[in-house]
Amino acid sequence: MFNGEDFDIMGNIKLIESYKTFLLSSVADLFTSMARGNKTSMDEITDELSEIIILSYLLGKRLGINYNAIDERIIKKLKLGLLEDNSVEKEYQDYSKLISYIRDARDL
Repeated sequence: MFNGEDFDIMGNIKLIESYKTFLLSSVADLFTSMARGNKTSMDEITDELSEIIILSYLLGKRLGINYNAIDERIIKKLKLGLLEDNSVEKEYQDYSKLISYIRDARDL
C-alpha cells in the first residue's frame, strides 16, 4: 500500500530539485565566507556547514536512502580512511574522532 508521500512523484521530483539547488547555493555561500577570511565569523561558517549536512540528509531521504544508511556509509568511508596510509589521521585522528562522535550521537 502506498501512502500519499510516496505516491506524489512530481512533488518528490520538485523537492529533489529544490534540495539540489539549495545544496549548491549553500556550498557556494560557504566558499564565499571562507574566502573572506578574518571578516567571517565562525558562527557563519558553522551555520553554512550545518545547512549542507541537513540538505544532504534530506536529499538522501527523498532519493530513498534512510538516515541510518547514510550514517553507516559515512562510518564505513571513515574506517577505510583509517586503513589507508593517512598522515593527517596519524597526526590529528580526525577520522577516528568522527567515528566515535557519530557512534556516540546515535546511542543517545
